[in-house]
Amino acid sequence: MHDHNLKQAIFANPAVAIEISDSDGRITETNAAFRDILGYQESELMSLKVADLCHNDDKERETQERCQLIEGELDHLTFRKRYRTKGGKTLWGDTNVTVARNATGDCEAVVATMVDVTEQRRQELLQQGQTHILDLLYQNRPLEEVCTAIVEAIECVEEGLLCSILQLNTRTGTLHKVAAPSLPDFYNNAVDGMEIGEGVGSCGAAAFSKRRVVVADILSHPYWQKARRLIEKTDLRSCWSQPIFSNNGEVLGTFAIYYTEPREPGPFELELIRSAADLTALAICHKQALSALQRRDQLKSEFLGLVSHKLKTPATAISLFIQNIVADSTDLNDPNFRQMLTMIQAETRHLEHLIQDLLYFSNVILHQDDLKLETFDLGKLVRQIAESLSPAASKKCLDFSIDIDAPFPPEPLQLDRARMTFVLRALLDNAIKFTPNEGSVQLQGQLENGSVKLTVRDTGTGIPKEEMGKIFSKFYQVDPSSSGQIRGFGLGLFYAQEFVRSMHGELTVESQPDFGTVAAIRLPVPS
Repeated sequence: MHDHNLKQAIFANPAVAIEISDSDGRITETNAAFRDILGYQESELMSLKVADLCHNDDKERETQERCQLIEGELDHLTFRKRYRTKGGKTLWGDTNVTVARNATGDCEAVVATMVDVTEQRRQELLQQGQTHILDLLYQNRPLEEVCTAIVEAIECVEEGLLCSILQLNTRTGTLHKVAAPSLPDFYNNAVDGMEIGEGVGSCGAAAFSKRRVVVADILSHPYWQKARRLIEKTDLRSCWSQPIFSNNGEVLGTFAIYYTEPREPGPFELELIRSAADLTALAICHKQALSALQRRDQLKSEFLGLVSHKLKTPATAISLFIQNIVADSTDLNDPNFRQMLTMIQAETRHLEHLIQDLLYFSNVILHQDDLKLETFDLGKLVRQIAESLSPAASKKCLDFSIDIDAPFPPEPLQLDRARMTFVLRALLDNAIKFTPNEGSVQLQGQLENGSVKLTVRDTGTGIPKEEMGKIFSKFYQVDPSSSGQIRGFGLGLFYAQEFVRSMHGELTVESQPDFGTVAAIRLPVPS
């Protein structure tokens, strides 16, 4: 009696589904929880085998493992299994299977307990899909690729549903396919470019009315009468379409879910299609915003290039006129006239310098996010930059030396060539600019504490102690009055530090007035 009551208590547990079968796999007993989850009556299950409730893709594995269990090769089975309900839907269950044996060790019954984890599995699949989609957006992949990933992620959540994403052309009022990998090509081609309107299929009506349109039976619904011949060529029999909205409420397109059977959506499907539309809205809005930014940057680049070109021509002409005046003028003995010419020459050089900086920094700023890592000969790059700056050093009679062994570094590094070029030019240019005539500028390369170290050392004017905390700030400039240097934009050290950090390195600067400055770049060597 005690055993009978215990069995009744176990079978009555609503949280655990129980299925008992014989050694041939015929179902002999189930509890109410099992029947409720799969939608069967008790009498219906008695005519079925365990394999009849198993997903086709899982049958072979379960049959093999069940045989091993009955033969005693396995003590028990614990796995996540896909079940097919009476209505043909797929459910996921965490299943444990054991064998009840008689006194001689033969199998009397196979007992399986199952906990429905369908909702948990759905959330896992959705989370995996969302992570993948966000990664694609981060990589700036094409919109079609991102939307195809969204469709595939949603289709994985529940078997049997087919999805499409259509984007609205607001100028023409037509919908165009972005992603529908599981729908027939001829159907996608026919739908592409259709005008939206009341009663124009599920998607056309949803985009026009700005509300979800659920058509449970396509063949009998008036919205689909004009497309009946087309739809009869497919297996599609129900279609639910959700408008995709931008942040300001404008319709961007539609997300549709199709089934090959007439059916109404349940609470889960309604939440799924809404979430899918929201995720698609994020992707479309992100790509539109990025496109607008790129267009703005392109216009900015064109404008800066034009301004630089237009300014450079008159600045060059002014400089030439001044040279001619100095060469031909009979009034050079006049101190005031000579002072005016000197001022004009200085300001003209300043203008030319600013124009060069404007053109250079506009290109740097526009491409500051484009990190492109590659392996190259760092020592060769250092020598090329030094060679290009050698004339400026020679003009000031500087002792300009480079101490870099080849190859340098001995271990290949993944660096951004353009960023390293900018950093090295900025540091060497500053050193040459702020070092008085006949001073020295040295660049050394060495390995130190597991890092590659590049050091630029000069005997220049140095930086006051109270200014050191500002040198990496945007637009900061050392007062040029003490060094006689032309004032620039104050962006060199700011971007140099940003670029070194982007390559997981460190840039430090030490300086002392009248004794010079030491700038050091440290880059990690891969272990």
